[in-house]
Amino acid sequence: MISWGPIIFGFIFGCIIGSRFRLDDYFNKTSLLVVFILALVVAYLEGAFPFYNDFVFSTGFASAAIALVITNLIFGRKKNSNSRKNTD
Repeated sequence: MISWGPIIFGFIFGCIIGSRFRLDDYFNKTSLLVVFILALVVAYLEGAFPFYNDFVFSTGFASAAIALVITNLIFGRKKNSNSRKNTD
């Protein structure tokens, strides 16, 4: 039986964190893909919680990684146009 608690809380946490990332020259969509792949590897290496035998990976961590990518692509903060304003 699937334990929905870690999945829901991981998704909510990933939504909060993913909406706060700003895509810029340093952190672009390619680096977001690398973070997602590494997060899935970490979820696999972390394993399931002690008494959860549903999957071989941490469902809470994996759902947080999925939510981070989805909300960053949908609601991610845009570049700040005022930061490069010429003040001459």
